[in-house]
Amino acid sequence: MGSIENEKPLCSSQQDSEDFWKVAADDHEFWDAYVSTRPNYSQSFYKIIHGYHSSHSSSHTLAHDVGCGAGQVAAELTQNYAHVAVSDAEADHVGAAKSRLTNGYDAARISYTHSKAEDLSSHHPPASADLIAVAEAVVLMDRDTGLQSFARILRPGGTLAAWFYGRPSFSDPVLFRQAQPMLDRIMMLNWKKVIAGSAPRRAWGFKRCADAMESWLDCLPFPSDTWTDIQRYKWNTHSTLPFFGKEACGYDIEPVSHVKEGEKTVESEDREFWMNEWDIAALKEYFRVLFPGFRRAIGEGDNEIDSLFAELTEAMGGKGVTRRFTWPCALVLATRR
Repeated sequence: MGSIENEKPLCSSQQDSEDFWKVAADDHEFWDAYVSTRPNYSQSFYKIIHGYHSSHSSSHTLAHDVGCGAGQVAAELTQNYAHVAVSDAEADHVGAAKSRLTNGYDAARISYTHSKAEDLSSHHPPASADLIAVAEAVVLMDRDTGLQSFARILRPGGTLAAWFYGRPSFSDPVLFRQAQPMLDRIMMLNWKKVIAGSAPRRAWGFKRCADAMESWLDCLPFPSDTWTDIQRYKWNTHSTLPFFGKEACGYDIEPVSHVKEGEKTVESEDREFWMNEWDIAALKEYFRVLFPGFRRAIGEGDNEIDSLFAELTEAMGGKGVTRRFTWPCALVLATRR
């Protein structure tokens, strides 16, 4: 994951705070629930990334998992690279990844760094990495500074793979039409609670994040003197990629596109993409651990949120009835010249 800004809240009684991203590395209950409610990146998804890299380079010496969270991506990268460097802006997230990667993995093949993406090149030598994978964290970082840092670390022919997925969406078209608006409003109300307590500078960070999400990562610029073979993939654009918008953050959302002529763009509608099957209890668990701060913003006791969950339970067919969910996602691939 990552961090938006480290500003003090407006006052101690307001939701959100500097602790929004904070969760102890040894809070195994949280991290187990967090991993269980995140989508499972499919092998077909990773095949796109690995195939792209192999088309430009035969080197599989070092890969980075940037914004590691619990280390799910790092675990996959160990299958294809001799060494994996794990980093996150939150020290406890690095600790959680290290804890979860201790068993079943060769400790000598994984290293850990507490660092923001923007500062990563100060911790690693230039032209040293074959692959940099940035899952979810790319919308949180300062775009230009982060991309410059990645460019310094990557070897010529090295790959940047950045992706972001949004809120879960009902796979069934009828449920998507009837029940998705309830899920989306629950999402908005929870984010509104989080963002409302942010100091102005940090609230601006949420705005920057919203712009990037609304852009489906098309906001990422790749100067032709540094990068080549830009490929942009999007899945399920009928769904909503941003976790929050103007109603939650209070800013006009301004998507930006830096897509240039000659870049490869692929859009797919796949209602089984990274599919989960959840009942209402599992969906509530997803909200509870969506981000660390959501445990304090889930809205328990909030009449509107409680009412929406009740309506959503009925729309899903009642307690214990499972429904299928898919995910909107954007993936951007670029090769270092």
